[in-house]
Amino acid sequence: MVRYRPALAIAIALLISPGTGVMGQSSQSPIVQWDLETRNGLSGEISPNSSIVVVGDLVSVSFSVNQDDVSNDENWELWVKNNGIWTLLSSGSISDDESLIVDNITIHVNETGLHEIHLRLFPSSRTETINFHSDQNPLDLVPAGKGGVAVQGEPVHVGDYITLSALVHNRGDRTVAPLMELSSGSQQGLGPAVSIKPGSSKELEASLRLAEAGPTTIHWSISGAGIGVSHSLSGSIEVSVSPIQSIEISSVFHNRITNSLEIAVLLSEGRSRIVSISSTSTASDSNTQTSEIIANIIPGLQSISFPVPSDISGQVEVYAEPIGWFGDRAVEQLVLVPLASDATLLSELSPWDDGQSAQEVSFSIRNSGTSTLGEGELEAIWVIDGRVISSYEIPSIEPSETYQSTVSFSKEDISSSGEIRLTYKTGSDAYSTTFQYIPKIQGKGGLDLPFQPQAAGIGGILGLVIVLLSVLIMRTLETEVSKTGGSKGENNKAKEDSIDCYNCGLMLRIDNSRDVVRCPACSTINKLQVKMNIVEKQVETHAPLSPPDSAIATSSTDLISCPNCDQALKVPIDRRPVMARCPACKCTFKATKGE
Repeated sequence: MVRYRPALAIAIALLISPGTGVMGQSSQSPIVQWDLETRNGLSGEISPNSSIVVVGDLVSVSFSVNQDDVSNDENWELWVKNNGIWTLLSSGSISDDESLIVDNITIHVNETGLHEIHLRLFPSSRTETINFHSDQNPLDLVPAGKGGVAVQGEPVHVGDYITLSALVHNRGDRTVAPLMELSSGSQQGLGPAVSIKPGSSKELEASLRLAEAGPTTIHWSISGAGIGVSHSLSGSIEVSVSPIQSIEISSVFHNRITNSLEIAVLLSEGRSRIVSISSTSTASDSNTQTSEIIANIIPGLQSISFPVPSDISGQVEVYAEPIGWFGDRAVEQLVLVPLASDATLLSELSPWDDGQSAQEVSFSIRNSGTSTLGEGELEAIWVIDGRVISSYEIPSIEPSETYQSTVSFSKEDISSSGEIRLTYKTGSDAYSTTFQYIPKIQGKGGLDLPFQPQAAGIGGILGLVIVLLSVLIMRTLETEVSKTGGSKGENNKAKEDSIDCYNCGLMLRIDNSRDVVRCPACSTINKLQVKMNIVEKQVETHAPLSPPDSAIATSSTDLISCPNCDQALKVPIDRRPVMARCPACKCTFKATKGE
């Protein structure tokens, strides 16, 4: 039915991107406003999702054009194109001074695929287009969410797998098990079938190995036997495939200090890769041994330390082989000689000079072997990233000779603290030494000390403790008491150089140059007098004392008087008889019970 109304009707134009919907306008129309409405072909009810059209549905087309845009036209025609067949839907004339408004031109959808609706105006020959897709009926699977696919595995190199995944919704009333298919040229990829219940959504995925470098188109689709799948669940994407990554062994040398192979592996630009590093060698018992380590190598040059058994000598082959990706195996050979230290490498960092842009390192190489060291090279390596920051050609060195020189590197290349390794290579031998490099930092007003204050403080405390212990040991040795033994002559000499303590009888070694000696057991001070080579004993007190050998004091209470100075002392009666000592005169006596 065609009607003409003076007013301009405002319609809803459906703008749905290819692959994410079933209706769309081929280009944004400057003059036509479209309105498409989908109805169920059996019940006539409006479809709840106007973007889904299946075989048997009815699509109602309405459009309007402003009067100013059709003032030069007299007639119009509405056509639909499906599967290459054009069908005239309706036509009419255009009235002067009125807008063109047409409502409810019905299209019976009998075929799947793209339907293109064209409005043609005459005599201007202008054409405006809108289109929609129709799917099979019944339709089980439609995109969930925004549709489209997700890509995993980029960046991609030749031989790598790329994975695509799509989220699918089951709008039907039965459980289905679809899968994803991928294709690119002659390469095919199928994902696993996934069971999806009615009203549920699941993710389907598939992987495809790419065999050619350059821009590559990957076609994808969701399929399944007897399953109605929306045309939106298919499409294609463009990916860029890089050439195969290559791996090389740039150098191998035997580190005699650590008894290991230092292997420099170079991986071309791209992704990180898993690589097998292995070596085949012959032991001293002629048995072939193989060692292997698995490493994750990042693009660029990377150093790997490979342990070597101590009984290995002769030719060694080192391999670097890709694991799980396309690439050629790299091989390097070297000869291991029996371990013998025939060179000594020493280094010393020169003092920091703010006026110089380069830092110098003094080194010396001594030939401690019996053969001449051939011409070689000294490399300064920044251990953190393996960079060679400087190198120096070394001439041949005769046995027992020492070669000394300096090597320098730019301070601008190294701005942080770290280790620098000097490696001297000559023939198949290599010798290394490392030192710590700490750049000078100019602080604001601080004191630049050549040592760590914390270490100096700890050293001072330890030194003080050692001094105190030494003093204590010396004082103990001054009062040491020892007994001598040996021959008869030695015994006679011991009698002449020792006395018995007057109080407790302990033998004391004496020094004839001293007048007194203190007993370490009872603290009695013994005064010495030498007459006719006989040592006489006498107790030294604050006043001259000569207590008798049988000094005895008696009382019937706890208080008792010193027999020498009458000092009152407290000696418990229940502990008598007991030997007592007066603190005033240092006299020792026997305290007994009195009647």
